[in-house]
Amino acid sequence: MVGGDTTPERRDDAVAVPSLAHKVDYLFRRMHPDGRGPYSLQEATGAIEELTGEKVSHNTLWKLRTGKHDNPTKRVLEALATFFGVPPSYFFDDEVFRAVEEQIELLTVLRDTGVRSAHLRNFLRLSPEAQQMVGELIESTARLEQRSRQNDADSSPSN
Repeated sequence: MVGGDTTPERRDDAVAVPSLAHKVDYLFRRMHPDGRGPYSLQEATGAIEELTGEKVSHNTLWKLRTGKHDNPTKRVLEALATFFGVPPSYFFDDEVFRAVEEQIELLTVLRDTGVRSAHLRNFLRLSPEAQQMVGELIESTARLEQRSRQNDADSSPSN
């Protein structure tokens, strides 16, 4: 990683390997309560100390998040994992990272679209056939919106 770049790194086999900075930044950007933006570094340091007893400076978090520091102590990574509710292996194991990332993406969509637990409970009460219909409706709507956005982009005056 060069100069704080938080983009995934490349291995020889062309599979993207997310950097530690990417993983830390991802948690900050995505893992926050409904109705507010991401945690500030100061909020995170206070909450980490309260949850774990580990004192981590906001400067340390900034350096980890931006790639200025990529070799933190095990205790710091464990404290970050506790704060964000992910397993510590999230930072070391790319398979765990990808599995957690998928879960976070789903939770983010649910949070940001206003889907509540009552909606999910009602969905789970539906028959398998009805669940499939709802899924197909969502996919069809997404395709229609994507086509509409593409048509809008193709017909914009700048083209």
